[in-house]
Amino acid sequence: MCVECKLRGNACVMVTGTPCLGPVTHAGCGALCPSYDRGCYGCFGPAEDANLPSMSGQLSRLGLDRPAIVRLLRTFNVEAPAWRAESARVQVRLEVSR
Repeated sequence: MCVECKLRGNACVMVTGTPCLGPVTHAGCGALCPSYDRGCYGCFGPAEDANLPSMSGQLSRLGLDRPAIVRLLRTFNVEAPAWRAESARVQVRLEVSR
């Protein structure tokens, strides 16, 4: 997905602190959301071999708390096995930290 932002000349919204699932999402939308300074929600489906634990860590560094990360991972791609597993891993970490 990030390639589409570059092709459109968009600045990376994650650099500005906006959560974006573009690095772990299939391309195809033409970078619609990032073109309006919004992060990608992953509506074109998960990218193969996405490093979701790394993505969760980056979202945390951007200031998202664990419930927000879980909600973001459980949008369009929640039925993808890797996305379901990562959202469950973050959820368990949330429950343990309480």
